[in-house]
Amino acid sequence: MNRTIVLVALVTLFAGGLSAAIADDDDEGRLKIGGDMRGRFESFRFSEDETGTKKSNRARIRYRFRLNGKVNINVRAKFQFRLVSGHDSRSGNQTLGSPVDFGPNLFAIRFAYMVLMPWADGMLPNSKGYWAFHFGRVVNPFIWKGGMDKMVWDNDISLAGASTVFDYRLGESAKLSVNAGYYEIDENSRGLDPHFSAGQIRLEGGGKTLSAGIRGSYYFFAELDSSFIQRGVDGEGGVTASGGNVPDGLTGSRYGGKLEAIETQAYVKAKAGKVPLVLYGGYSDNLSAEPSQMFPGVGKESVAYNVGIEGGDKKKWIKLGTAWYHIEANAFPSQFIDSDFLDGHTNRQGLLVYFQRRVLKNTDFNLQLFGSDAIESDDRDDNGLDPSVENSERVRLQVDLVYKF
Repeated sequence: MNRTIVLVALVTLFAGGLSAAIADDDDEGRLKIGGDMRGRFESFRFSEDETGTKKSNRARIRYRFRLNGKVNINVRAKFQFRLVSGHDSRSGNQTLGSPVDFGPNLFAIRFAYMVLMPWADGMLPNSKGYWAFHFGRVVNPFIWKGGMDKMVWDNDISLAGASTVFDYRLGESAKLSVNAGYYEIDENSRGLDPHFSAGQIRLEGGGKTLSAGIRGSYYFFAELDSSFIQRGVDGEGGVTASGGNVPDGLTGSRYGGKLEAIETQAYVKAKAGKVPLVLYGGYSDNLSAEPSQMFPGVGKESVAYNVGIEGGDKKKWIKLGTAWYHIEANAFPSQFIDSDFLDGHTNRQGLLVYFQRRVLKNTDFNLQLFGSDAIESDDRDDNGLDPSVENSERVRLQVDLVYKF
């Protein structure tokens, strides 16, 4: 019933915006193309983890190609898309030497969505804000640029459904933003479809020397099934590596159910002389997590937090940053956790160090160093945390050269 109400409300809003747009449909459609190409050297150095195993060290060379497009249909409608190398929902990287014998690499749709704006160019009548609706395979509206926002969402994941984004200026130096949406996770022809709804409120403001932002997010997952739970436990049946959720801990049942989670992030930006500094951090809690009955001794494991600092300017000098992340086993579905830093696993924590430098026009050099280990484990063979402990003791180095066009 709740799902039906959400869909009806979204359709009504889209229809209202469409009727308002009919009068101004003579604007010529224009296609703008952009994108980037990234070359990457990557190495892994493993230590013996708490299960007593040690994965072999390795190195690889990879590339990622992304092609972005934007079409102005008219003053109230746009279409945007991104095509990316590979089919992994959290990467797009292609490893040199794969497929074997120079087999062709895949190319996939990362996002493709319609933008509908009730007023021309999305601007509110009083010119103090922006309002638009997105439909299709949409950009995740719950991520921002206030530091390395990697706690519960991998930044490469796009969502399938409908979103609304709303910004409103409060005076000269503050902005209120509201993002909300409904998204389908899996379409089941013989059963209910796992899906989630979410809402987020942001407040950002400040001047040239000092600014700050804070946000709060609420996520409600429903009709989750046993396949969704299993993908979070060990990645089985999924499109990318994941693992770490306790089978009956994420929702309180190994068969699925509902999940409610809250999340907050904040940042402060300041200039120390001419050097910009950013301090950021956040916290989240899975309100539906339960202590495991299958694995006695494993608690809710529902919390995630992060804290970081970065300084500098990659265009003028360099940008340096470091951050600590702590993601407990049931903090969030593991299939959405960042694939670079924590390998798409929960029950892990670690330190991120990063360096960025604009070396030529539209050419960036980046270096990231990720160190991680397991948060909790024990010596029992049937421990529900074991899948997230394996190979967790590792250091991962990424060296990138990025062309943007």
